[in-house]
Amino acid sequence: MMRLPAYLHQPRYWWGVVAFALINLGLAKFGLWIAPFVHGNVSAIWPASGASIAVLVLFGRRYWPGIFVGELLANVATLSLPVASIFGVGDSLAALLAWLLLNSYKTFRPQLDTISDVVKLTMLAAPAAALLAAGIGVVALIVSGDMPSSSGYSALGVWWLGDMVGNLVVAPAIMLFYACYAARPTREQITETMLLLLLMILVVVLPHLQWYGLRNFDPQFHLLFPFVVWAALRLGGFGVAMTVLTSASIAVALTLGEARWLGMAIPYTEVAHLQTVLVIISVPGFLIAAALAEHGHAEQRYLDIAYHDGLTGLLNRNSLLTQLEKMAEVTQRNGHDIALLFMDLDRFKNINDTLGHDMGDLVLQEFAQRIKKSVRSEDFVARLGGDEFTVLISGLQARDAAAAIAQKILDTMRAPVNLHGHEYVVSGSIGIAVLNATVTQQLSKSSRTNVAQELMRQADTAMYRAKRNNAGFMFFNSSMDINAKLQLRLENALRLALSLGQFELYYQPKVSTNSERIVGCEALIRWRHPTKGLVEPDKFIGVLESIGLILPVGAWTLRVACEQMQRWREQGLFVQRVAVNLSMRQFLQPDLLLMIDKVLDDTKIPANLLELEITESVAMSNAQLTVDTLTALKQRGIYISIDDFGTGYSSLSYLKRFPIDAVKIDRSFTQDLEHDGDDAAAIVTATIRLAHAMNLSVVAEGVENYQQRDFLLKYGCDVLQGYYYSRPVPADEYAIMLARGYCHVG
Repeated sequence: MMRLPAYLHQPRYWWGVVAFALINLGLAKFGLWIAPFVHGNVSAIWPASGASIAVLVLFGRRYWPGIFVGELLANVATLSLPVASIFGVGDSLAALLAWLLLNSYKTFRPQLDTISDVVKLTMLAAPAAALLAAGIGVVALIVSGDMPSSSGYSALGVWWLGDMVGNLVVAPAIMLFYACYAARPTREQITETMLLLLLMILVVVLPHLQWYGLRNFDPQFHLLFPFVVWAALRLGGFGVAMTVLTSASIAVALTLGEARWLGMAIPYTEVAHLQTVLVIISVPGFLIAAALAEHGHAEQRYLDIAYHDGLTGLLNRNSLLTQLEKMAEVTQRNGHDIALLFMDLDRFKNINDTLGHDMGDLVLQEFAQRIKKSVRSEDFVARLGGDEFTVLISGLQARDAAAAIAQKILDTMRAPVNLHGHEYVVSGSIGIAVLNATVTQQLSKSSRTNVAQELMRQADTAMYRAKRNNAGFMFFNSSMDINAKLQLRLENALRLALSLGQFELYYQPKVSTNSERIVGCEALIRWRHPTKGLVEPDKFIGVLESIGLILPVGAWTLRVACEQMQRWREQGLFVQRVAVNLSMRQFLQPDLLLMIDKVLDDTKIPANLLELEITESVAMSNAQLTVDTLTALKQRGIYISIDDFGTGYSSLSYLKRFPIDAVKIDRSFTQDLEHDGDDAAAIVTATIRLAHAMNLSVVAEGVENYQQRDFLLKYGCDVLQGYYYSRPVPADEYAIMLARGYCHVG
């Protein structure tokens, strides 16, 4: 059983059909009254045909029954029911043909803002639909005997041109009025349109009016064309449609209307002349307006490319700087402050490197939308390139607003991003620079560009400080400039350090709680600076990450640790496992397994002597990738530990998914056993019980005194590491401990 379309069950559709049928009936009756031809059955002006096309274009072809009903009711009083029905069928088919031709190749735009759409309407759909309706109607009149065959050609011509006038005057007017209303024209546009129409009426009509009536009226319709061109140049397609409609109204009122009112016969040649003039003035006007609209669209596309980011649709750097300069000028007058938020996604390069740039683009698009939803309507959001975004804020309380918006953005970023069924957590860092109103009021026009660049630099500096301090967002202050210069020198020194061999590995032993003997150690990097001496890793690891040196330095650390194990073995020492930390960038690099295999193969070290530590945040960055990588490492026999356990989120729910051997209690919990005893003790004991329930070993780092040691021993911690047993020491000192098998405590 065939199912009826859903819209047939909607009362709204049937009310629409009824309304359109009544409108069509009224327009058809008007056409038959104002310009009857061939015994009143053919009209020289047929507005109903244009209305039919407009309704189908705007609301859909399903409203064609309104055409049929309206035409039937308009003609059934003067024609037989079969002939009136054929008229309705013919006009319905004509409107449907026009809709089909308009939407062929690509969807027709009722705004008529492209030359192709104007050509399809004026030179294809309008004449074809008019010819179909005229042909069916004339044949029906001749066959029924309502019109002699000798009048067929003249009737066909009048009917065709009459429908053409309706199609080219009424259809564009309705479509463009609808589009213009939706676009909400400005008051200036409405005023200019009204002035144009009024001036056109005055110029064309008033000079020819006579005190004794309009019988000798001879309108100069060629004077209408300049007004059509004016409308096209200034007001676009809507102006042309209103001008043409007004022109048609003038023509009908002063020729056909007068003749109809006085009962005069209308010669066929005058009817054809009038119809031709109305067609001729409409087509060029719409073509000119469409050409100008296309030019405007092209200019807008160029502007969009010049001032918008192609990936996210946000403003780009050029647009932001322009807006920043304008805002500085405005704030000179109103006394407002300016705040600039500079945002960068943390470790975004890892996503590009491991998942590909397509996935990276999806992340950027997602966070662009999140940022837009976090700001106010008056704020400006821009993407500068890569993973850098900015938000520009102005107001009396710009500083407070900037802090609130920055926190809101960071809050929205906590939600994972879903990429092809996998969830990824990406954090961000934000720097904020504020330009006070007192400063902007002292700026000259030439200096505003420099101030905009300086504000960008300050926000960028604050962002890097926030990233380094893991602070979320920070405001710029003058001390950051000094630190930025020091940072630059530090970056250059680190690049030299790798090439000059200034890095060293120190080793901190791990001690069994059962035997107090050494069961392994952790390899920790140090920087032997030529003037500053031994530099701790917390002073430079973050910089290595930011400048991209963490991968070569991490590879160097792994290789040197394995080479040192091999030397100890050659010295006859009983070598225990050596743990090496893997950074986020290292763990996510595609060739991690190949690099580890090569190091183990080159150094001849058994895989079970190598322990790899990853932090909980690294493990959580991409849970499925973590599972796959850890599984591959375990298959090689490598020992796996989760470092800094308890500092991340969702630890308990994800821990069981990872094929690991041990968890390391973060030093912050160990040290809090003395200062925040109850809470820290609860966390530590819960971690130990959880790990043991999953057959995992527990290592506590940061053990510095016997009270901490005794607590951890009491609750069953397996391995201890910290200054209580030994500080990190050079390889030769650790070799002595390794030979003894235990550390010197105290």
